[in-house]
Amino acid sequence: MEQQTQRPLEEFTTVIKDLTILAKQITDLEDAKALAASERRHQLLDGYIQREQACILKLRGLEQHRIRLAEALGWNSLTFRQILEKMPPQESKSIEPLFLELKSQLNRMQQARKAAEQIMKVRIHEINVAIAQKEGGSYDTEGNVNVSPPHAAKLKNTYI
Repeated sequence: MEQQTQRPLEEFTTVIKDLTILAKQITDLEDAKALAASERRHQLLDGYIQREQACILKLRGLEQHRIRLAEALGWNSLTFRQILEKMPPQESKSIEPLFLELKSQLNRMQQARKAAEQIMKVRIHEINVAIAQKEGGSYDTEGNVNVSPPHAAKLKNTYI
């Protein structure tokens, strides 16, 4: 490969590795959030969320850098599969495992995010139920918390 494209390709490879590492870190934070929420250790969530936000900012920066490098290499808006097809076979063989690892880690991150989100929704529902019970609320026919007083409580003693 030409010297002009060798440097951007090396940087591109480094960015793919960094994206994979960062995706794993975010996945680990999602798993930790899910565990903390399921164990009702809500005091830990704020710290996890702050670290996750920092990782997401870093992820955006890396993604922008990856896009610039892809443009420099002539891979504008190509998928990883299309990039591999455009590369010489030797380089394709060396970078394909990186793409597969990144894809796998991103899939794992998405599953962890969904799991954490579901557990958090359950915990929020439990908190809403506790608040509703404290304030004399009830449930509607679909099991949703109704924080307004029960319908019968709105009736007043009146003489006919």
